[in-house]
Amino acid sequence: MRDFHGNGKQDLVVVNVSSNNFSFLTSNGDGTFGAADTYPTGVFPFSVVAADFDRDGKADLALAMSMDNKIAVIPGNGNGSFGQEIDFQVGPEPHFVVLGDFNRDGKVDMAVANSASNTISVLINNSR
Repeated sequence: MRDFHGNGKQDLVVVNVSSNNFSFLTSNGDGTFGAADTYPTGVFPFSVVAADFDRDGKADLALAMSMDNKIAVIPGNGNGSFGQEIDFQVGPEPHFVVLGDFNRDGKVDMAVANSASNTISVLINNSR
């Protein structure tokens, strides 16, 4: 959960594996959420993480697209909507993404477990 509106409320994002989309639910601020807005993705979105990957002060998404062998980064617009997907190829069948500053440069990097090859892909953030 992250604040995708800049209002201090923690919104919710859920991947829908068999539907090839993700659902975004806006927080009402009282522990409940509004109706889900659904956005299409690639094939078999397995997991999702959120962080400010492009360092613009707005929360973004990264989805592990298991059958597309990619990580889809979707920039947040800061108002509960999202920009154009940016894809990064990784190993076969990426399932889980973890975040960290792996090279200690102050930027959020990603590591993804590629289940079909028993490997890990590391994506170093090169944003400004």
